[in-house]
Amino acid sequence: MKAKLLIIEQHRHHAEDIYRDIHSLFEFCQMASSVKEAEILIHEYLFDMVIINPFFADGNGRLFIREMKNNVQLRNTPVVVLSDLPASHAKLDFYSYGADAYIEVPYEKEWFKNTVRDELLMHFQLLANNGRDKNTEFSSRAEFEEDYINDQKMILEKGEKGIIGLVAPAGIDFVIRDLGLETGNKLMAAVSNLMRRSCSNELQAAIWTQKSIVFALMNKPEEDVRDSLQKLRKEFLKNFKEITKLQKTPGLRAVLSNIPIDKSLQETMSKLSNQLVQISKNPNADPIQFYGDNITLKRHVMIADPDPVAVNVIQHRLKKDGFEPLLFQKTSDLLTYSSKAEIAAILIDSMVAGGGIDMIRQIHKEPDLSEKPLMLLSRYGYEDEIANAFKAGAEDYMLKPISLVELSARMKRLTG
Repeated sequence: MKAKLLIIEQHRHHAEDIYRDIHSLFEFCQMASSVKEAEILIHEYLFDMVIINPFFADGNGRLFIREMKNNVQLRNTPVVVLSDLPASHAKLDFYSYGADAYIEVPYEKEWFKNTVRDELLMHFQLLANNGRDKNTEFSSRAEFEEDYINDQKMILEKGEKGIIGLVAPAGIDFVIRDLGLETGNKLMAAVSNLMRRSCSNELQAAIWTQKSIVFALMNKPEEDVRDSLQKLRKEFLKNFKEITKLQKTPGLRAVLSNIPIDKSLQETMSKLSNQLVQISKNPNADPIQFYGDNITLKRHVMIADPDPVAVNVIQHRLKKDGFEPLLFQKTSDLLTYSSKAEIAAILIDSMVAGGGIDMIRQIHKEPDLSEKPLMLLSRYGYEDEIANAFKAGAEDYMLKPISLVELSARMKRLTG
């Protein structure tokens, strides 16, 4: 098996180390140290895999992954993220933007090579079947998108109703890692068969990423679809044990929404992915939700940022999104704040007096504040800085200059 590889890594020697570990799988490799270089190479070559360290000086790695997945030529190309950030914090986030695998650095070389080989095998299977997954027998993403547009027309012109959903079998990652690609394929095939039986023979579905399934149903009551997915989840747990011979069953999660007529498929999927990430992080959350379930009523967002221009931008957007942004300068300001129960999230710039990571560490230790979602605002995007923020208690981060669209999306995810 030979293939074309693109490695996006701002440090050339790191890119060369990565390629050295997997060079036998590829006949051609290009390396890019910036978004601009990567965009030129993507325009010039058709790659079979993209391996990306999502931290570079001239762009946002998460948004870049999403843009790649929106590219018709690249939507089935596996994207493997390599990062120092702990997988427990970052993996689901990158999956929601379209990544197909997340590998925490440093990695075990043989396992890394096997993971890359498995992703390539799935990619070539899709190519051989014109984008149709042979294990699930679902349609290609392109076919699903055409069906989705037709569904929107039926809703607009005939007043019909439709539901779109995103399903993620939570055990796929470690099943493929520990038991191999063949076992993972069997599990995905079992999920697809269960979906047809539990939901409807009229089901439209496609593999959205290699870790999730998108589906649509027309003229089915919401409660019926919820009930079907609950039955699907119970059957999935049985199949999981039978196929993998493992007793630990992390289960299956799903988020549903009415099909909107004014949103693209990508916009809708971004919304569902955000909520799916939230319920995946919360073991007590209902695993089957309709979009908007369990949305908090807390609206206060506390901001510590020495940059007045950035503060004005953040405040303006948060107010537009229905939040009440409030400024503070030191941890003691939060301890004396009279409405702690109303705090939805806390945003802290890395350059605040005393250090943003130290402030996160102090806040995370306070009993009244330890459960509040913390986000680091990073001017430089140094990977070790963000990794240290996670260790200190942060749940998320954003790079500056801030994208207002991304700020809205990430705040909804953080506070959902």
